[in-house]
Amino acid sequence: MAANMRGAGVGISCAALGVLFFGACPLSAQPVGSTLQERIEAAAKAALNIPRLRGLTEQQRIARVEFVAGNTLVLLLHELGHVLISEMRLPVLGREEDAADTYAALRMLMIGTSFSQHELAQAAHGWFLYDRRDQETGEKPLYYDEHNLSQQRAYQILCLMVGSDPDKFKSLADQMKMPESRQLTCKRDFTKTQQGWEAVLKPWMREPGDAETRIDVVYGDGKGMYDGVANMFRSIRFLETVAANSAARYKWPHPFTLKMESCGHPGTDYEDEARVVTICYETPFDFAELYRAYVQPPPVARAAPIPKASAQKRKAK
Repeated sequence: MAANMRGAGVGISCAALGVLFFGACPLSAQPVGSTLQERIEAAAKAALNIPRLRGLTEQQRIARVEFVAGNTLVLLLHELGHVLISEMRLPVLGREEDAADTYAALRMLMIGTSFSQHELAQAAHGWFLYDRRDQETGEKPLYYDEHNLSQQRAYQILCLMVGSDPDKFKSLADQMKMPESRQLTCKRDFTKTQQGWEAVLKPWMREPGDAETRIDVVYGDGKGMYDGVANMFRSIRFLETVAANSAARYKWPHPFTLKMESCGHPGTDYEDEARVVTICYETPFDFAELYRAYVQPPPVARAAPIPKASAQKRKAK
């Protein structure tokens, strides 16, 4: 059930981590009544005075944090798909990894906000970037792996988005070069997938008055290297938000735990015997690396002013 995070390189300096995640300085906790989107934006704004990020606009900082948080959120929902299958003993017709991927995408679509849709599109973008990096580093596709290839996972997300609302997401599908012929069949895929998940989850939906099952939240030590990552996710109450939503939505048979910690490598996992979902801090760190490398370069320092004498000499030439 571990998520496949191929080609993930995390061996860079703590200084680089400060560039990507605002350094190890604790970020102030955000108001309890705020939304996840508001907390993400507040975390990005809090980075204004970090020297290495001063060259970025406020919107660029928000975009960077949204990319990282959105991709991490979809992976966490993927693992919750595994929890549902295991705890509710749901039937799986096909590969469980595919079912978990579709659950994550459907859950984001069912939230139905522009923010959740944007974050889901970011997750598709993230899989395309993984594929690009794999090709550039010479990583060979693992055709025997339990997960789909990165581009397949990206297009699966995109197809469900198009199937849910062909008009709204057509421009995104065109941008990501999904053929018109495939876009036309995505409505069928979305409808069947949605109906399938709704049918198996219906007996497990909470009704008013039903007790909530406890879902514990744990943020492990960032061990220096990943303190900035840990501080950011604590500040936006990332795990708490998902735990509260999941506890309110389903009649879970048993309590379980959502945990973030340093694992020594990128990845996510659900240990069904221990009932623990783990997101490695190296995973959002790696998303930040992808974004830095392929989407938004680091801030460029302003050029020093030319001394007056030098300027006169250049004019003379």
